[in-house]
Amino acid sequence: MTAARRGSVWVPAIAAFLVGAIAYAGLYCFPPISVAYAREFGISRTLAVTPWTVFLLVTGLSSPFLGRAYDLIADRWLLAAGMVLIAIGWGVAVLATDVGLLVVAYGILLAIGLELVFVGTTTAIARRYAGVTGLALGIAYAGPGAGVAIALPLVTPAIQSIGWREILAVFAVLSAAGLPFVWLMTSGPAILVPVRAGHGHARRAESDLTSGRERSSAPARPRGNPAPLAQGGAVQHEAGLHEPSAPGAVGAAHEIAPAGDQGRPDTLHRTLRTARFWMLFVGAVAIGAMDEGVYQTFLPHAARQGIPEALAAQGLALESVSYIAGQLIGGALSDRFGRRSVGIASLVVVALGSTAAFAGTGATPAIAIGGVVLHGFGMGSTIALRSAAFSDVFGGPNFGSIFGVLAIAYPLGGILPIELGGISVDRFGTYWPVYGLVMAAILVWGIALVVAGPRPHGLRARLGPHRSATPASG
Repeated sequence: MTAARRGSVWVPAIAAFLVGAIAYAGLYCFPPISVAYAREFGISRTLAVTPWTVFLLVTGLSSPFLGRAYDLIADRWLLAAGMVLIAIGWGVAVLATDVGLLVVAYGILLAIGLELVFVGTTTAIARRYAGVTGLALGIAYAGPGAGVAIALPLVTPAIQSIGWREILAVFAVLSAAGLPFVWLMTSGPAILVPVRAGHGHARRAESDLTSGRERSSAPARPRGNPAPLAQGGAVQHEAGLHEPSAPGAVGAAHEIAPAGDQGRPDTLHRTLRTARFWMLFVGAVAIGAMDEGVYQTFLPHAARQGIPEALAAQGLALESVSYIAGQLIGGALSDRFGRRSVGIASLVVVALGSTAAFAGTGATPAIAIGGVVLHGFGMGSTIALRSAAFSDVFGGPNFGSIFGVLAIAYPLGGILPIELGGISVDRFGTYWPVYGLVMAAILVWGIALVVAGPRPHGLRARLGPHRSATPASG
């Protein structure tokens, strides 16, 4: 592959990075903007954060339907629709005269628009970078972290100088300007990354998928009798579950759909009946609690610990930067060394960072700031390999539908620490119960990843022919 070709291969991932930065930057500036909402409309803090609560609920509820849409409609058009909805949502918020219109803007337009971008980015990148999903998704998911790291320090003082309506208008213009990057991230063939030498079965699959010979020559299978899928020298009968695990992962785009299979929804139904799916779903809920539990409570908790709010806000900005580094480094390492080993190492980092972030005081602010930065790195790595692991296990023609259901999990997990933090601080004057929730969530995701995550490469083949031909347990 020439240097020019290698460079062009990564254009969609870089474009996805930019799309994510634009889509997420404004939304995750909600904490300081919500203060301006409360002041402008003379409402309580509880009512001021209602638009964000509705936003989380709608993103979770809509994701299965949007995921299914990505199996039926070209990702380019759905991603473009998502950016347009985000732009319109910001426009409606600019015109808001009360919190009700903000609920419409956040809870309908911005929520559905962002979920279209999130699900679409995951499916589009996973399908195009089948051999290196960890690195490619790490690049794509680093975009939101970069957007927030740039926007948050600028928005907070700008609210005082130019006003929140003008800031939202800028977000609307930026969202519309992101449409060309949608075209770039969906450009090129379905498979952009060639499989590494040494994986003969994957090279043959790619060749057959490109030429169509496999589809045309394979006999039709009876309905309700899923054909076995060859993966790593093993035969697997469970539809919707695959075993391409790093290193040298072969992702969903290399799967050969049986002849006559047009991605029927019953593949999703079979997957939903497996214990493996629900273990990973609960693990994804835990990831939401791990992430939002520290990000949403760090600033008010730090203030109660005697750390200046301005310094705590700078810590959150640094966390966004370390989140980017975690996405790139963790995603790339998981491609090379495996999802499980890198995933467990990332959880150790998250645990250490969370502990330091909660334990720092006004006398030791460096501990708190260092902890939140460490937490950002660990969470960036965790989220990158989480999506890569989902692509490994559930990749195929119905991956959009399956990932859409999985995408419900993060908002559910994110709501838990927000509600727990509010209740605990109102009743007991402390955010420490949130720390306990974060530690429990780390344990839950670790168990889910080890038990239900992608199998170590070649494990089934090493178990022997009598084991490799048995149906998958799910």
